[in-house]
Amino acid sequence: MTELHPGHFDQSKQWISFNPGIDVVAPDPTAYPVHVLAGDTFMYEIQGGFAEGNQEHFISPPVVYPSSEYWETQLNSDRQRPYLDLSISEYNTLRLPSAIHDYDLYADKGRFYEDVIIDGVLTAGAINVDGGVDMSPDGDITTEGDIECSNIDANEITANVLHNAVTKTRIPIIATTADKTLVDTDTGSVLHCSPAGANLNITLPNDLKTGFVVTITNILPGKTTTLPATLKARGNVLSEQYSAATIYFDGTDWYGYGDLV
Repeated sequence: MTELHPGHFDQSKQWISFNPGIDVVAPDPTAYPVHVLAGDTFMYEIQGGFAEGNQEHFISPPVVYPSSEYWETQLNSDRQRPYLDLSISEYNTLRLPSAIHDYDLYADKGRFYEDVIIDGVLTAGAINVDGGVDMSPDGDITTEGDIECSNIDANEITANVLHNAVTKTRIPIIATTADKTLVDTDTGSVLHCSPAGANLNITLPNDLKTGFVVTITNILPGKTTTLPATLKARGNVLSEQYSAATIYFDGTDWYGYGDLV
């Protein structure tokens, strides 16, 4: 009968440690042999590549396996590939591909079948919305570049400058029966002035934005619409029925042209 001998377990030789990282440089596949681990094969017996950088958590340098498609073909340009170095003994360290490093997700492509919620800022090189899907942001869309499209349908568009734009829009018409002080939101409108009394006064404040413009029409016969005498124009009164004038602000002075007398 075979005698049983007590087994020996050297606890000082047992290790386990993890160290995550990312790399943008793929190892040269031709510089290392392609290894297929068979049974009873120990990693210290394999002539693999060694990682560079911080290895303070490791008993032995991490062994890199460049035969993985993850490392050979998917490291290009400035794409970062996370990895996890697993050390399980004094000689055995394995670098494992990962998708997440420090809670950041790295991927080439993705498909989401349900909603995606982003609490932070979405930064993208390009965003294409196709397939007849509408994009409905609750807040503002801000860009330092250009937005190009075949058409825009909107209830209201506010723009400081429109360069080389072809616009198809409806001009707001503001019915006015009493004295009125213009406000910035009146720009681009037509004022239909139908004085309840004999005359209606329009006040032109000097704190509106440069480029403010409005058209004023005197609707009723026997009534007048009067603007301030400081208006730089041929006159400052619309005295005939359907007489009209366009006035605008250059940031300093008000100007007008039309049927002013």
